[in-house]
Amino acid sequence: ASKSTAGDWLANSDKAIKTNVRTISDALSTIARIRPVAFRYTDDYKARHPSVKDQDYYNYIAQEFREVFPDWVQDSGEDGILQMDSYPASVYSIAAIQELHEIVQDKNCEIDSLVSEVSHLRNKVSDFEMEMTALKNLLNELSRKSAETR
Repeated sequence: ASKSTAGDWLANSDKAIKTNVRTISDALSTIARIRPVAFRYTDDYKARHPSVKDQDYYNYIAQEFREVFPDWVQDSGEDGILQMDSYPASVYSIAAIQELHEIVQDKNCEIDSLVSEVSHLRNKVSDFEMEMTALKNLLNELSRKSAETR
């Protein structure tokens, strides 16, 4: 990690130091398995950690998170409290957004195709309506002529 100015810590991420690189797949179903929660810390925990404010916080429950990302949860050694690094959730969220984008693109193509088909069918219905009107007019004309010849 590196940090030379204010802001987030930077992780060394150059491709030169990576092996066995794979694209994350099935991210939507993985993300669906984690439960983001809003919570407040217990009075006991706040008493032991005075810097913790009495406010809502947002994260995950470590026991639940461990079911999805077991390597990112560990025992703190402090009264058996679990610690976790939620970083993989953000990476999986990006992969899930990309999967959703593909789904939306596919659905948009499907919608465009259906709109075109509906337009084509409307034109056919309009043509049939015009033919039906012409046939009715012809039938009325024939009925009128038949009545005149009687």
